[in-house]
Amino acid sequence: MSYEEMSSIDPSIVVHEILNYPNAKSVCQQFHPMHPRKVVTIKGEVEKIIKDGFIYPIPQIDWVSNIVPMTKKQGTIRVCVDYSDINRACPTDNYPTRFIEQIINECVGSDIFPFMDGFSSYIQINIAPTDQHKTAFICPWC
Repeated sequence: MSYEEMSSIDPSIVVHEILNYPNAKSVCQQFHPMHPRKVVTIKGEVEKIIKDGFIYPIPQIDWVSNIVPMTKKQGTIRVCVDYSDINRACPTDNYPTRFIEQIINECVGSDIFPFMDGFSSYIQINIAPTDQHKTAFICPWC
């Protein structure tokens, strides 16, 4: 599914909040240089999701993460973001997601079965406006 075909889940239904410890200090990761060939791919992916309105450029802020290009088995590059610092600043979820087999078994016989694309779900649920600054990342061409 392309970014153009995806739509966000209505924020009146759900938004994701990033709750961090009260004493957590924001972290601005230092930019890590990347291979020029990877930069071309990263730039293309980031520009696509900016154009489609899923992300937007913002001025420099307190929380900044690095883009981490991951080479897949096929040789293509998957664009990821290193959110390890924000993850350390957040409490552990007391209600982890159950195994997918349990969830599917509980849906047997139901009239409605909700579906969310697990591959692109990170882009389908909006981040609460008060927490969006925590998901900022630095681009090599900015």
